[in-house]
Amino acid sequence: MVKGRTVGNLSTSTTPGVEELKRSVERFQALMDEIPAGIVNVDIRGKITYVNKTILQGTGYSRDELVGKSAFQLGLIPRETLKLLRKRMKEKLMGKPPSPLEIKLKRKDGTWVWIEITGRALRECGVPVGVQVVGQDITERKRVEETLQESEEKFKTIFENVNDAIIYLDKYGRIIDINRVVEDVFGYKPDEVTGKHFIKLGFFRMRDVPKLVKLFAQAVGGSPVRLLEIEVKCKDGSTVLIETSTGLAKKGSKIEGVVVIARDITERKRMEEELRAAQEQLIRSERLAAIGQLAGGVGHELRNPLSAIKNAVYYIKGKVANSELGQREPRIMEFLDIIEDEVNSSNKIINDLLEFSRVRKPSVLPTRIEKIIEDALSHIAIPENIELIKKLDAGLPEINVDPDQIKQVVVNIITNAVEAMPEGGSLLIATRKKDKFLEVEVTDTGCGIPQESMDKIFDPLFTTKAKGIGLGLAVCKVIIDRHGGDIAVESKIGKGTTFNVKLPLKRE
Repeated sequence: MVKGRTVGNLSTSTTPGVEELKRSVERFQALMDEIPAGIVNVDIRGKITYVNKTILQGTGYSRDELVGKSAFQLGLIPRETLKLLRKRMKEKLMGKPPSPLEIKLKRKDGTWVWIEITGRALRECGVPVGVQVVGQDITERKRVEETLQESEEKFKTIFENVNDAIIYLDKYGRIIDINRVVEDVFGYKPDEVTGKHFIKLGFFRMRDVPKLVKLFAQAVGGSPVRLLEIEVKCKDGSTVLIETSTGLAKKGSKIEGVVVIARDITERKRMEEELRAAQEQLIRSERLAAIGQLAGGVGHELRNPLSAIKNAVYYIKGKVANSELGQREPRIMEFLDIIEDEVNSSNKIINDLLEFSRVRKPSVLPTRIEKIIEDALSHIAIPENIELIKKLDAGLPEINVDPDQIKQVVVNIITNAVEAMPEGGSLLIATRKKDKFLEVEVTDTGCGIPQESMDKIFDPLFTTKAKGIGLGLAVCKVIIDRHGGDIAVESKIGKGTTFNVKLPLKRE
């Protein structure tokens, strides 16, 4: 038998006939050492028979420290991985195709590296004699993957726990992902919206769609939208007002899609509106108080001289009526009539001022609204060219109101309606019970109120008439507010005006 030595898994003889084979093996081993991948050969018992230079450099061990040792007892591989490796080794020896496996490997200095290995069976004469393992250092790749995974987990935590709704769209407008707030606010689950175009889901009013398509195109083009307020329809049919902003989802410098951040501002808007209304009410109350004080003082100061003027006119008219001067200058009587009319108009303004300054707390008692309306009509001369129509519901309950004050409101509204129809028309007075209120509606077919005046119509000292100082409707507003009711107006130029007075059926 020829004596020799083992090189790798090949046996070489010292006889001259195998010198060429020996040189071939050495060249092969040199080539194996230059391969950047680590190569380890083990026999069927797991003993290392060969390692290449890359393995030595990667682990810090020498060839003598590895070759001839059991790969399962060197402590290079975590204990929990050894069982899996033994199983994989048996599979390879039985001819199972190679498949990659990622494992941790402990270097000589105690540090760990990640490697991706594949194994194949080594055979001699068709008989498996061991396994060759090829490994690639993937430590850096694993570090990047772990960093990305940590970043993704952090992003997912933020994505799911922020108080705003977040919607991720691709560059074509299809929904890729949504967070839980979208379901909380709008009622839609991810599987109901993902993959669908945001416009085709019916979230938005049709009149808003062209604007949204344009803004999305701008966002995809690199111009994100900041703070857009828009109304959105929820799954249950309700609507919410949202404030949105957009950001760009990029991969490198390439825009992959758009991230929409939406905040439900319905409650905030409601509170802002309530605050605005409260501020306006405070300003109105202060203005009313100031006007009331001024009205009381000015009214008393003007009433006395006006009374003197009226008495003087009456005396002069009596003297001039049958005198020679009256016969010779008939226009004197005409001018005296003008003075008297103006005094009466001025006196009415003063009465309005005094009424405004003296609006008192209602003295309520059970009253039928029909009686108040009839009493009001008895104090108003309805011209013959105006048709009066009454639609008073039968069986309306009594309401607790101050009858004199409510009559004053009805008189003012009907008087305004009559004055708005100098050429004639129709006047409708209707009553009804609706919800928790009794409603009185007065509709005329007059000239109507300009749209720009609608918000000011109940303000003190605002008027659209040639005469008067604009206190009649202001007084009506104060009276109805003190009764816990509401007064509203609708009007169209050339069509007419409707005043609607609501009085609570039960006072708190």
